[in-house]
Amino acid sequence: MADRISPRMAVRAIALLVGAAFKADAPRAALVLALAPVVGVTAAVTAVGLQRMVNAAVAADLAGMVAAAAILAGALVVTQLAGTAAADLRIRLQQRVGLLLDQRIMAMTSGLPHLDHHEYPPYQDRLELLRSHRTSLGSAFGALVENLRALVAFGATVVLLVSVRPEFLFLLLLALPTVLAVRRGERAAALAEQETAAPQRQRQGLFTIACSPAAAKELRVFGLQEEIAGRHRALWEQVDAPRRRADVRTALWTSAGWVVFGAGFAGALFLVVMAALRGEASAGDVVLTIALGGQLTGSVSGLIQMLAWMLQTLRAMGHYLWLDDHARARVRPPAADAPAPRAGGDLVLEDVSFSYPDAARPVLRDVSVRLPAGRTVAIVGENGAGKTTLVKLLCRLYEPTSGRITHDGGDLAAQDVRAWRAEVTACFQDFCRLEFTLQESAGIGDLPRIHDEPAVREALERAGASALPGLLPDGLATQLGPAFPGGTDLSGGQWQKIALTRSIMRDTPILRVLDEPAANLDPASEYEIFRRFQLAASRSDHGTITVFVSHRFATVRTADLIVVLDGGTIKELGGHDDLMALGGLYATLYRLHAKGYEESRPSWTRALDDDFAGT
Repeated sequence: MADRISPRMAVRAIALLVGAAFKADAPRAALVLALAPVVGVTAAVTAVGLQRMVNAAVAADLAGMVAAAAILAGALVVTQLAGTAAADLRIRLQQRVGLLLDQRIMAMTSGLPHLDHHEYPPYQDRLELLRSHRTSLGSAFGALVENLRALVAFGATVVLLVSVRPEFLFLLLLALPTVLAVRRGERAAALAEQETAAPQRQRQGLFTIACSPAAAKELRVFGLQEEIAGRHRALWEQVDAPRRRADVRTALWTSAGWVVFGAGFAGALFLVVMAALRGEASAGDVVLTIALGGQLTGSVSGLIQMLAWMLQTLRAMGHYLWLDDHARARVRPPAADAPAPRAGGDLVLEDVSFSYPDAARPVLRDVSVRLPAGRTVAIVGENGAGKTTLVKLLCRLYEPTSGRITHDGGDLAAQDVRAWRAEVTACFQDFCRLEFTLQESAGIGDLPRIHDEPAVREALERAGASALPGLLPDGLATQLGPAFPGGTDLSGGQWQKIALTRSIMRDTPILRVLDEPAANLDPASEYEIFRRFQLAASRSDHGTITVFVSHRFATVRTADLIVVLDGGTIKELGGHDDLMALGGLYATLYRLHAKGYEESRPSWTRALDDDFAGT
């Protein structure tokens, strides 16, 4: 992560801000930009009015005094009206710009085809920095406008000072140390923030755990409140100390810059007073210099503050631009001749390997297997064997590091990832609890049919959850989730059945992935669900490939093909009887995990087996 704001990045950020402002509300954006220089120049006009008033008073020039008074009154009215209007317009515009950028961040984050920005720690750090500065993005256009106003005010003040004495141009050079100090301080603050991004992310994670209903039971049972709070405090010290040191250094550098500028301004006042005593300058020039000097001090101070604000804003925009670049690099439009996925073909992995970024060793190595169309495939193995990573590759949530995956003979990498996903459905072990109505939470698995009540009821039936609407107060219209007024919370098993229903909403996908889909259900319910999918696959002529990941060997034993993973490679491959006869890893794991269950299998499981054997 770079700690410098390059000129190119600054230009990109400013162009993006202006473009976002005009897209969000073009009339307001134009007015705000037009009023900013007007507000900035009126302070200098006020000083000119004071100069003319003093000179006219000394010369007893009534007409000149009236003209000067008109200038002062006009400047005051314009300052108040333009300033108030600009502030009101800017606040309303900032809200709209903030909403627009929030929506873009949501679209980019959720629209990326792969998951590396969620699972690779350096990317997580950048996303955490973006989240922490998200509110700054809304005010970013305001920072740009205020910098424009401050710059115009500063320029007008300097021009008038130089008109009194050209030597005052030297004051510009004396303001440079303060500007450089702020720039250097902002760079130090950015570096400190980047270095502490990881502990800050961990601290936020602990805060989420402490406030999460899901963790509430364990926190209380194990008495973890103080432990979590203590670790939160320790991480805060790791975050705060470097940032506090950067703030102190910035304050020291800025103070030194102000001492230099103050000395130069005092010298400028001395020169004007001495010139007036010698008759080389008028009393009005002295008043003008004093007024402009005060304004110059305020202008420099305001410009420095606005510069600091702008640098912070540009830093926030830098994180936004990183996400934008990341998204553009990974979201490529499909080729014009990209083949469309077709049902019925086998899914083949050819020497597929996959490594997470910066990982010491690959998660999968040289995996080659053919997943037949219209068949059920079980993936088994101990924890860490690579099962979930394999199904993520099949869903194209990642692309292989080497090797390739083909469907019906065509390389998946050549196909549009969205077109492939439209032919895939899944229920993951870390499923999402979508707190919509029951109808929507289930129907969203096939978005065009989200409001198709018969389709949702049929999917609930196939997922073994047909009784669920009758258990809820408003049936399919029941609002789910305790966060909503009148919302209904569900048990873990009920939530999982809704997730499973979503995976069934698409009737004829090319690939259906079930990654521990019944972890919150009892073994009998999981077995019944698996057999339902197996029966459906055997009776379908569409050729759906059903991939099932489970630790319950009594469930997967009836799969058409069992893939045994060990250490990221395929250790064994075949049907249950063949693998048991082989006497290898599968047989060992089966005896350890499933033998007792197999010996006491309920009669209804045998009946299901008999039904299936007769199909």
